[in-house]
Amino acid sequence: MDRTRSRKAFERSIKTFAGGVGSAGRLFPEPLFIDRGKGSRVIDIDGNEYIDYVIAFGPLILGHCPEVVMDAVSEQLGKGTMFGASHELEFLVSEKVAQLVPCIDLVRFTCSGSEAIHFALRLARAYTGRPKVIKFEGHYHGWYDNVYVSVKPSPPVGLPNAPWKVRGAPGQPENVVDNLVIVPWNDLEAVESALEDQGHEIAAVIAEPVMFNNGGIGPEEGYLSALREVTSRHGVVLIFDEIVTGFRLALGGAQEYFGVTPDLCVFGKGLAAGYPISGFGGRREIMELVATNQVAHFGTFNSNPLCLAAALATLEELSRDDGQVMQYVSAVGAKLRTGLNELFGRHGFPMRADGCDSIFVLNSPVLELRNYRDFMGVDAEFVYRFYEKMFNEGVWFMRRGNMMLSAAHTEEDVQQTLEAAERVIKSW
Repeated sequence: MDRTRSRKAFERSIKTFAGGVGSAGRLFPEPLFIDRGKGSRVIDIDGNEYIDYVIAFGPLILGHCPEVVMDAVSEQLGKGTMFGASHELEFLVSEKVAQLVPCIDLVRFTCSGSEAIHFALRLARAYTGRPKVIKFEGHYHGWYDNVYVSVKPSPPVGLPNAPWKVRGAPGQPENVVDNLVIVPWNDLEAVESALEDQGHEIAAVIAEPVMFNNGGIGPEEGYLSALREVTSRHGVVLIFDEIVTGFRLALGGAQEYFGVTPDLCVFGKGLAAGYPISGFGGRREIMELVATNQVAHFGTFNSNPLCLAAALATLEELSRDDGQVMQYVSAVGAKLRTGLNELFGRHGFPMRADGCDSIFVLNSPVLELRNYRDFMGVDAEFVYRFYEKMFNEGVWFMRRGNMMLSAAHTEEDVQQTLEAAERVIKSW
């Protein structure tokens, strides 16, 4: 593929735009500049077309430029973009979210997932009067100092059942780790031990219900239910980080999918089909601290009308006809995931698609992944080589192997992807 124009654009960009990218997650060995997207496809500025399984790192649950969302935003654009006051879309979207998500009695909206996480943790501390939070090694909860810890420690340090606390980036104060307790995923004994020893100081346990940022590792059978029981017993707030899983695994997110209801949750990527909005919500008695302004929540751009117009249109589309759209996304994802695993098995190719139907991760070699320490056995370089060859075939997913489906993906997309994968495997 010719990428001459993209390379020139990158050379120009890095002169004034730090690193040439707006987020560290967009760094590519080869510069990628997208010109436009429609449905399941994107076209770069060189005219190359790709089947898009990145879908903006998750938000484009309806694909690129869905008409129902574009129409809603266009209508709101004629009314105003910001007011600094209340408007009807706030309660219309709140009602819809509360209807769909099991744990939510009351909700507030923010601009980013990191903001929502930050406030949910503050709220848990205020509600319990305790300072500390249990976080799982390898789970990602945004880039703020207080939680960007032990996300991708390399090499992992400390004992497997007692990981050390590792800051994620230079510039984080040393004391950000003081109020965190790091435990391994899928190890109930480690959580119970931490709560027995420090329960009087633990405000919350926060978890990605599925560890999609590192390997697509789900909870073992009964694990989330056990977390629910042990946190309730110790008076600890259970928080599900549903930024990735919300409105994707099911209309009610992972808590509906797994049948376990947390005290609080945060959500974002699937909410508004690509518009910048996230939120947090949960049990009334906890959220009343926000409602009564005992724990103040500010934000100039909170509840932005354009984003809420997009959110309402998205949620209505996802939930129409008893969730037919959501069922389709899962079905087409299952066809791709199953097809890839069948292909890998038939050719003896050392790779497997782990995760759920509408979002999964390509891992190599084929390992039983239970937690982050297991994930460190994945050959990231092998996964990247497969990504690179697929990219040159016109199939674009995240270079660490994450693939996400949308309502715009078709069976033809799946077939073309499987054919490309077979060509890559045969030429390996």
